[in-house]
Amino acid sequence: MKRFRGSSADVVLFFSIAYLLVTAIFTFSACRKERPANEIEFWTLQLSPVFDDYFHTLIKDFENRNPGIKIKCVDIPYDAAIQKLLASLSAGSPPDIINLSADFLSKFDKLNAFYNIAESYPADTLKKIYLPNALDDCTYNGKVIALPWYLSTYALIYNSDLLKRAGLADSIPRTFSEFVRVIRTYKEKTGKFAAFWNIGKDSYLPMMLESEGVKMVDDKFSRALFNSEEAIAFIDAWIKLYKEGYLPGETIVKSGASIIEPYQSGQAAMVFTGPVFLRRVRDNAPMIYSVTEVAPPLVGKTGKHELAVMSVSVMKNSRNAKAAAKFAMFLTNAENQLKFCKLATIYPSVVEALKDNYFIKAGNDPMEKARVLGAEMIFNAARLRTYLRHPKFDRLRDIFDEAIQDACLGNKSTRQALNDAASEWDILLQQKKH
Repeated sequence: MKRFRGSSADVVLFFSIAYLLVTAIFTFSACRKERPANEIEFWTLQLSPVFDDYFHTLIKDFENRNPGIKIKCVDIPYDAAIQKLLASLSAGSPPDIINLSADFLSKFDKLNAFYNIAESYPADTLKKIYLPNALDDCTYNGKVIALPWYLSTYALIYNSDLLKRAGLADSIPRTFSEFVRVIRTYKEKTGKFAAFWNIGKDSYLPMMLESEGVKMVDDKFSRALFNSEEAIAFIDAWIKLYKEGYLPGETIVKSGASIIEPYQSGQAAMVFTGPVFLRRVRDNAPMIYSVTEVAPPLVGKTGKHELAVMSVSVMKNSRNAKAAAKFAMFLTNAENQLKFCKLATIYPSVVEALKDNYFIKAGNDPMEKARVLGAEMIFNAARLRTYLRHPKFDRLRDIFDEAIQDACLGNKSTRQALNDAASEWDILLQQKKH
């Protein structure tokens, strides 16, 4: 299945123009649209209106502690974050501080867009405050280009009633290979799908591969490795699940945001995703929630599981960079992160906050169980999709996803699809990273 990405010439032209525009803004900062000298513009990522009260209180507290500094909070859609930040840079009016997924940092690091927070707070100090694995995701070439904020990891969420009816109550998978077997067995026993898991759009297969100890790309980011014999075998197991009817058709076309829908509607018995989705199940499908249980994240041979980091970065051209860094530290301190985490099933990036009883004691509620389970395991979580540290990660992702779609639909063999995708990756990886 092909998704239009434009011709090579069009793509190269687009990125070249974008790069030149951004570079020009950095060089001619006088062209920048002015805002009040004492104002710090802070962009959040799809957190309004749910968390408006939290931010209003936090901002008022900061302003009271720092007379003369004003915070202007602007919420932007998650899916538009990259485009809006590029556009603001091109227009000479970027925010002073922005909340971004750490997945997006590499694209702007190569544009030298971020302030090195270690210039205001020594790296050794930051290492004592934040979880090492989270801070690592925000550090590029020795520069701390963001502070880790709230975190998420993964859990296996399952419908205990459906698995019991299928005779699988004692067969909760712990590994990806066990997951494959249970998916097959459940369908054979019930005629229904055991799980919905994205493999062809926003694919989770790179996460699975890295957990199995198979790298997507070499350490120098110069060559794709996902077409090795071992990688082909792991991926082909999932291609076969799809082609043989053990996975719903939507698994190759729907985005990651839709992953919880089949579970909360009772069409799937399991879902492997972030526990943050449990609130949606509770609110939209209370009957499903009442029979929901959680288990540790699925892992491969390495035992590693994925860490998702939301971060805050200060823009390099901010004339209030030091004050913005101070606000970023305040936003991410233990007290404020703990308050924020109590509003959603997320985890703090600071060690001190994780010592609170909120992350240690749980009742029988699925969200409480997931919270404590995740807090125990988050210290050992890590970024598995290492290709996200490449500035062209979005193009690399699309090429891989398209290969999986081609293999699932029988347009190519798994081997041919992965070989072709690896060749495309190699071309991109060997270009200059801008």
